[in-house]
Amino acid sequence: MNRFIRNKLLWIGLGGIALLTTIFTFAFMGSTVNPTPKNLPIAIVTEDAGVTLPNGHKPNISETLVENLKKKDLNEVKWHFLSEDAALEAMNEKEIYATIILPEDLSQNIFSLLTETPKAPTASITINEGLNLTGANVAAQLSNGVVANLNAQVQEQLYTQIEEMKIPITADLAKTLASPITIKTEKINAVAENNANGNTPALFTQLLWITTFFSSMVLYTLLKKSSDGKWTAKTIARQIVAGLVYVSAVSAIILFFATQVLDVTVPHSGALFILLLFISLCFFFLQNALLNWIGYPAAPLFILLLFFSMPILTIAPEMLPQMTKDYLYSWVPFRFSIDLLKDFLFFDKAVFANGIGTLGVIGILSFLVMSLAIFKPTKGKDSAKEKQIATIH
Repeated sequence: MNRFIRNKLLWIGLGGIALLTTIFTFAFMGSTVNPTPKNLPIAIVTEDAGVTLPNGHKPNISETLVENLKKKDLNEVKWHFLSEDAALEAMNEKEIYATIILPEDLSQNIFSLLTETPKAPTASITINEGLNLTGANVAAQLSNGVVANLNAQVQEQLYTQIEEMKIPITADLAKTLASPITIKTEKINAVAENNANGNTPALFTQLLWITTFFSSMVLYTLLKKSSDGKWTAKTIARQIVAGLVYVSAVSAIILFFATQVLDVTVPHSGALFILLLFISLCFFFLQNALLNWIGYPAAPLFILLLFFSMPILTIAPEMLPQMTKDYLYSWVPFRFSIDLLKDFLFFDKAVFANGIGTLGVIGILSFLVMSLAIFKPTKGKDSAKEKQIATIH
């Protein structure tokens, strides 16, 4: 027993396990245990023309709100003051999570509540659900909070006017003054039913990476054995053709189970198959570029990359810790796959509407690196064979 306890490997192993546990705990929980928004982009559209009161005062409720927001230093939100068309375009380009629209007649309708012909003042909030459901929900809460604060300020101004004009407060007026501005909420780029709460792009990405990884490992092992570790143009061609067959099968199977068995809502099955095939092919080239040059040691890198990335794929980037955002999220290839899938599934964009994207560039570069393995120098085993042949001759 004493000999076992004094064994250095026991304590080295314990130290290694402690280190791995620490790394994996931070990787899986550090980025997700308490996500808080930072610089979450929300647009405000102010079209309010203001109003002229009987006493000559010309209040503009929307302008006052904008001035107050500009004075506040909020880490949670980054306000964008845009026109309605610009805000809509920004949401469709996945730049804005929500837009608060204050219409042209807002101030006029607010003060009409104290007249004999009141009109209900309305502000609208548009939620960009497809960008990221969690981020969109947080943006909706923040936007509702802004309008709620605006309601409180409006209520105070109306009571001041009532006091100055000595207007009697009826039961209907009291009810209206409790919440003068009605909030109208609508969704844009909505997440369809049976889409895992908007997480299907991340799920498709994870499935494609894992299944492509196994495909890459199988083909690499077969080709390495059949070619004695020598990479020739013929070997690379076989790897590419076999890889295309494998990833086509993988994409077809994932699509079949997703749409026919699990009832995932997709705009067009044929187009989704092409997109899944494109993503898995890019992943295949990336994985085999490393396998062809460094061999089996690349395998744990692929697994670790997925494990470290999985927790952050479904969270809005603005809700990630800065370190995670800078040193992990900014370069992982999965984020580009998720963007392509979001465009197709939620933003009603055709496949390759914006070209092949960053993922396509990564795929092309990986294909070139993978093909250049034909220039990889052979190792001792092949050199020994050549020497043997030379000796015999």
